[in-house]
Amino acid sequence: MQLTRLEIKGFKSFGDKVTINFNEGVTAIVGPNGCGKSNVIDAMRWVLGEQSTKALRSEKMENIIFNGTKNRKQAQLAEVSLSFDNTKNILPTAYSQVTVTRKLYRNGDSEYRLNDVQCRLKDITDLFLDTGIGSDSYSIIELKMVDEIITNKEHSRRSLFEEASGISKYKLRKKQTFSKLKDTEADLERVEDLLFEIEKNLKTLENQARKAERYYKLKEQYRELSVELGTHRIAFFRTDLNALESQEQNQQVLRTELSTKIDTHEADLQKLKLGSINQEKNLSIQQKATNELVSKIRAYESEKKVKNEQMRFLQEKETRLSGELEKDKNQVNHIKYNIKRLNEEVLIETEVFNKLESDLKLLKSSLDTLREQQQIEKNRVENLVKSVNELQNQVYQSQKEIDILNIQKDALVQETNRNFDDTETKTSELKAFDHALAELDIQVAEKQSQIKQLKEAEEILKEKLTQSEISLSTNKEKLTAENRKKDAKQNEYNLTKSLVDSLEGFPESIRFLKKNNAFAKSALLLSDILFCNEDYRIAIENYLEPVMNHYVVDQYSDAVQAINLLTDASRGRANFFILENIPDKNPTLNTHEGLISALSVIEVDKKYQHLCNLLLQNVYIAVEEQENLFRAKSTETVTILAKNGKYAQTKFTLAGGSVGLFEGKRIGRAKNLENLAKEIKASESLINRYTTAITADTDNIFNLKEASKVNQINALQQELNRFINEQISVQTRRDQYQEFITTSENRKTDIAQKIVSIEKSLSEKLPALVDLQRKQQQDHLNLQEQQINYQELADQVNDSAGKCNQDNIRFHQQQNKLSSLEKDLDYRFVQEEALNKRIAQNDKELQDTLTQITATLQHTDLSDDTLLEMYQQREEMEKGLADVEKEYIESKGNINELENNLTNIRKSREETDFLLTEIKDKKNTLKIDLNSLKERLAVEFNIDINNLLDTESEVEASESEFEIRQKVEKMKRQLDEFGSINSMAMEAFKEMEERYTFIQNQKKDLNAAKTDLLQTIKEIDDTAKEKFMQAFTQAREHFIVVFRSLFNEEDSCDLILSDVNNPLEADIDIVARPKGKRPLSINQLSGGEKTLTATALLFSLYLLKPAPFCIFDEVDAPLDDTNIDKFNNIIRKFSDQSQFIIVSHNKRTIASTDIIYGVTMVEQGVSRVVAVDLREVAA
Repeated sequence: MQLTRLEIKGFKSFGDKVTINFNEGVTAIVGPNGCGKSNVIDAMRWVLGEQSTKALRSEKMENIIFNGTKNRKQAQLAEVSLSFDNTKNILPTAYSQVTVTRKLYRNGDSEYRLNDVQCRLKDITDLFLDTGIGSDSYSIIELKMVDEIITNKEHSRRSLFEEASGISKYKLRKKQTFSKLKDTEADLERVEDLLFEIEKNLKTLENQARKAERYYKLKEQYRELSVELGTHRIAFFRTDLNALESQEQNQQVLRTELSTKIDTHEADLQKLKLGSINQEKNLSIQQKATNELVSKIRAYESEKKVKNEQMRFLQEKETRLSGELEKDKNQVNHIKYNIKRLNEEVLIETEVFNKLESDLKLLKSSLDTLREQQQIEKNRVENLVKSVNELQNQVYQSQKEIDILNIQKDALVQETNRNFDDTETKTSELKAFDHALAELDIQVAEKQSQIKQLKEAEEILKEKLTQSEISLSTNKEKLTAENRKKDAKQNEYNLTKSLVDSLEGFPESIRFLKKNNAFAKSALLLSDILFCNEDYRIAIENYLEPVMNHYVVDQYSDAVQAINLLTDASRGRANFFILENIPDKNPTLNTHEGLISALSVIEVDKKYQHLCNLLLQNVYIAVEEQENLFRAKSTETVTILAKNGKYAQTKFTLAGGSVGLFEGKRIGRAKNLENLAKEIKASESLINRYTTAITADTDNIFNLKEASKVNQINALQQELNRFINEQISVQTRRDQYQEFITTSENRKTDIAQKIVSIEKSLSEKLPALVDLQRKQQQDHLNLQEQQINYQELADQVNDSAGKCNQDNIRFHQQQNKLSSLEKDLDYRFVQEEALNKRIAQNDKELQDTLTQITATLQHTDLSDDTLLEMYQQREEMEKGLADVEKEYIESKGNINELENNLTNIRKSREETDFLLTEIKDKKNTLKIDLNSLKERLAVEFNIDINNLLDTESEVEASESEFEIRQKVEKMKRQLDEFGSINSMAMEAFKEMEERYTFIQNQKKDLNAAKTDLLQTIKEIDDTAKEKFMQAFTQAREHFIVVFRSLFNEEDSCDLILSDVNNPLEADIDIVARPKGKRPLSINQLSGGEKTLTATALLFSLYLLKPAPFCIFDEVDAPLDDTNIDKFNNIIRKFSDQSQFIIVSHNKRTIASTDIIYGVTMVEQGVSRVVAVDLREVAA
């Protein structure tokens, strides 16, 4: 498999789409700091599924989207695609080209695509599982990850080995199996809790089920009697309902006949009204034609003579008014006749109405009296019923108390028998518990003894281990301190030696003479022959500063020789002390308070002692800086030096000032080098001794830990805890059994006493119950007699109410009839008044017209023939108009007569409707009572009353409705006082029994599943251990080879598991000792050595399981040129097997690659990529 292409758009600094093509070999990604090189690696890591924003160098995921520049808007989408060539089918897919795409939108939406098909992150992860490719695999290495590998941060080494050994999928399976195991254990706990709850509730449900069974048996009897009572009631309802339906049918037939007449009359009326409308239209048409002729005549007359036209108009008006007057007068006569007739009818009907009203008042008074008597009888019946019910309750309560006492007695007898059986059983089981307790006591004592012995041995081991750890800590501290001390001495030695060799700070003449071997062997500088304690060096050196560069020679000739050499070479001047010329005197050393003689603090060979005596005679060093001391000694002929070199005082002078940093370093350099060499050698000896001691302590600690008895103690403690728990459990059960036996004995006595008490109560209550039953029977007889009286009175009330209702109907019918007549009479009066007004108006208008005609005839000539013909035509048309008007008036009369008949028929139908309404009310009352019965039976017993209606309603002669009602009421009270009933108890008990069995089976299944999961985990562990150890062994061998190829063949290195017995959880330690070094930890290596060591580890994993491609992000930064070449050589060697992509600044690394991709920012804030193929350039 090969990485072929990377496409980036909108990711971090890549605002425009960038495509990077990868070929075989080594590809370098280069560019200046901040140009976006590492963004390429981040893009590859992101598209492979990286979820950590910290790994992507961002605070939040939205920040990876291109944020824009001052000239560009921010992008709304980040998209990266990574393409692979899968011709070798390494990836588990059928495609030869695989492209993985990841998109992130600024609104927070994201998606993954596989070959442009949307998928999940899990699909991407599963695709690259166990291939060495991933966002956190060893195929992508950054510089900071090298340090994480070296320091093993967050077990990074283990993660690399797990990826390379292919056990990641096993760890995933193990994690999933552990999750299932945890769920199974949780289910098992829940099942055990359920079983505990079910066992606790099962007994209670059994008692509730028995009680519910008795309740439902009584309820079934109550149901049968209620159904029988309902049958009686239905028979009564059916009889009354049939009678009402017969009455309703008769009235309905009468109403139908009346409605038919009304419909016939209304149809005839409509026909007449339609004919009247047609006549009215014809009248209007002829009137119009006549008016048109009149208009024509008028127009003609207007032409001939205005007066003639007026004459014709007046004659026409006369004719019309005469006709209307005649018609209205006839109509007034007809209305007067009707008014007379209606007045007579009103008088007759008023007499009838008054008689009906009087009769109705008498009936209502009689009915009210009967109803008062009925109410009195009803109150008597209700009082008797109340008394009977109270007595019934007393009987029932007494019977209930007796039944309860009998039940209690039976229960106590059963409890006595049950306690006897249980006591016998538990007594025999107590012996088994005593025997088990004795055995457990022995086992507990044995385990406690073994644990005590092991703990004592463990305490001894702990003391030894503590001592060894203290010794190890002390030796490590001493080793560290000695190493620091040795390093300081070594640095001082190196500095001093370099100063001696280079003669730094000396004149050119001195350096010239030093390089002349012939002279340098026989002559020494004054600074080289002196040596003193470090505390006094500054003071002595400052005092001898003028002569420090003088050579000390034995003879005068030696000094001359040196001067000649300097003269010949023109190398300056030099000063000499000639020993043969210096007198050999031993000065007297006087003692002064607070002063030390300078001669007493210096060390010098005997050969040079007299020179030092000459130079330092009468020179003293002040131990402390005391101004008073300096002034007191200033009168003497001595020179006083401050110990820190600050002052130098004689009798007449005082010199001093600041002290330089390097002052005191020139005296006794040779002697100092010799002493430092001895001290360094002594420190190395101590270091070796401490290192040996540390190794011995480490081995001793390891052996002591291996010899630890903790595991044995824990195992024995677990066994002891198990025995103790079992002991406690057995003891608890034994105590419970013993307590039960004691309680049973006490309970036996209590039960006997309670049975005697119950029998005594029964003997007292039974006679009282018999008396109550006898009294109850007598009250029932009295109640029946009173109910018969009440029923007779109720029948009288019903008969009287029926008569009253009939008279009330007739009264209202007569009232309606009288009201209708009065309304008709009022209408006739209004109609007569309107006609009289119109007649008076028309008569006045006619007289005016005749007057006008007479006046017109006196002035009009009617001799025109044409006008005569028109007059003749007008007369004919007016005659025809009069005929039509006559027919129209006759039609109106017929309509009025038919409307009167229709009004009478409607009154009759209204009376029939009133009767039907009353019948319907009675039927509705019966239906309401029947529906109430239906609802009660349906609600209480789920019985459809229609089934009872379809059966024969025959009542047994043996029992009356009253007796059945009494039994029903008694059972109802028994049911009400039965107490709370768990209606679902029987079903719940059965279901709980089935559930208990089912859950027991579930528990067995869960235990079996738990065993299988534990076995699966063990198999996964064994397989993973085997694969891991095989991979670790091979990787260790590869690591040694690669490490030595990067360092030297003589270098030692190794990979060590911290716990071989638990390799899947053990840490992996790296041992790396380059030649000439013995670091105690890998952290003591230099940065370059750490990088090469981490590189060796990575390539050892590549040898074990090559990754299709490897990315190094500035990993070579800590390496020098020599190590860079080694790094590049090993990459070149492995490039035949894998692709390498290197982000680097190193020119040697860049030069060794095949293709270079330069990342630049031509536009500020926007990264671009430019490719260069070095193979083509080389060709």
